[in-house]
Amino acid sequence: MTGIKMLWHTTAMGADYDDMLGPLQRLFGAAVMHENISEEAGVGRRGGMVWLGDNSIEIGAPVGEQSPVRNFVERWGGGMHSIALQVDDAKATAERLARHHVAPQVWIDDGIFFSKPQDTAGLLLEWADRHTDDDPRWGHDLKARPEAPAAPALQYAFVTAVVADPAAVADRLACLFGTEVLRTEADPAPDQIGAMVSLADCLLLLFCLPAEGMSREIWGSGITRNRFHAHGLLVANLAEAVSELAPHGVRPVAQIAGMTYLDPEAVPVPTFLVEELLPEDPRCKPSQSPANKTKEP
Repeated sequence: MTGIKMLWHTTAMGADYDDMLGPLQRLFGAAVMHENISEEAGVGRRGGMVWLGDNSIEIGAPVGEQSPVRNFVERWGGGMHSIALQVDDAKATAERLARHHVAPQVWIDDGIFFSKPQDTAGLLLEWADRHTDDDPRWGHDLKARPEAPAAPALQYAFVTAVVADPAAVADRLACLFGTEVLRTEADPAPDQIGAMVSLADCLLLLFCLPAEGMSREIWGSGITRNRFHAHGLLVANLAEAVSELAPHGVRPVAQIAGMTYLDPEAVPVPTFLVEELLPEDPRCKPSQSPANKTKEP
């Protein structure tokens, strides 16, 4: 296989680790896989991986004055930072990406690297042929789960990004991912999905970069450039989930593309809720899934 295999995890950063983890546990049932503190130069982070629905999200907070995480949080307000994609062979992937003018920004080890965001429409992507030993997808029994979260996440439905040109970015990313563009819209409105790309086992939704004065109203603060923005969580019953979240001070602020968008000031990561996977989701059409039809660009 030459393209991506799946979404390995998303990554979100905030000012305080506990302030991120606690709401994810209480509201959506996130379970800690592992956490650690690193004061190494270039890392400067307290963070860890948590299981949410059927996928994982890495959360982190700055440690030390020179932490690059601190720079992200202070400059852009924190939130969704990057996504990690699983591949069969990281070195072979780097060689393939080089043919499309995508260079590594940093190698974490010989099986994990980040590509330069300027080569991928300003979006930070991690590529890995590794996984953590505590990942349930590889057989780990995750026993420490929160009791009675308000709105338990059943599945990780999608990731969103805001970009200046959704159609062009979708074409670029599908080429790099070795997957497919599943939807595009001409001149999409701010509350309309501009393009959709397969992540092999879920979806990346691309929205238009909001115009001046619209950022806080719809998307929250920190949306002034292309960036990953939010995640979508599948719940069993949307109306019940919204009702159960209200006592926690979490209320919907918009219906965007038919999806319920929660107040971004009330949750640690901007969050959409849905009670059905979008029809283009590869899990809805297993026989046609790009995971089974990955192509070499």
